Amino acid sequence: MRISLSALCLTALIGLAPPVEAQPGASFSVPVVYRKLPNGLRVVISENHAAPVVVVEVMYRIGFRIEPKGRTGFAHLFEHLMFQGSEHVGKFEHVRIVNENGGVLNGSTRFDHTNYFEVMPSNALEVAMWLEADRMRSLKITPENLQNQKDVVSEEVRVNVLNQPYAAFEWLGLTRTGTTRTISTATSPKSRRPRSTT
Repeated sequence: MRISLSALCLTALIGLAPPVEAQPGASFSVPVVYRKLPNGLRVVISENHAAPVVVVEVMYRIGFRIEPKGRTGFAHLFEHLMFQGSEHVGKFEHVRIVNENGGVLNGSTRFDHTNYFEVMPSNALEVAMWLEADRMRSLKITPENLQNQKDVVSEEVRVNVLNQPYAAFEWLGLTRTGTTRTISTATSPKSRRPRSTT
């Protein structure tokens, strides 16, 4: 009944809207500017002043399907670690700062990339850029943060992958036990022994 009622309401609303006709010769255009910084970072800018908001998104070319052998689940682990603080921003402060500036944010790990984004009022563009730059430059990977997030991600794998025999989760097709096993091998930079250069 709810589906039928929703469909009826949607049909009624569509019926009230005036028909929109395409103008002959009119084309839809989205302005996009591509830049590559001296450090290799690629920047894509698409300005649209229809609303006073800005979206800052950072994408890393690593996802479920293209992780190095023996590192299954690391992209998702790092997605979680990106919210654990950086040199100038404490644990979960990134979320607080974005929210207090009227924005929303999230991150996700996909087949071939991992992304992080903020949607904020346009006057907070510099804040969003600074937050992303700080965690890109100085992510805080402490033994405590790492162990906590290894546990969280391993539990997500157990609940969303191993306990869902018919679910269409992105990690289907990956070694089912390999993910939790490889995540458990992650170590923080501070806990690693320095390599000999001789």
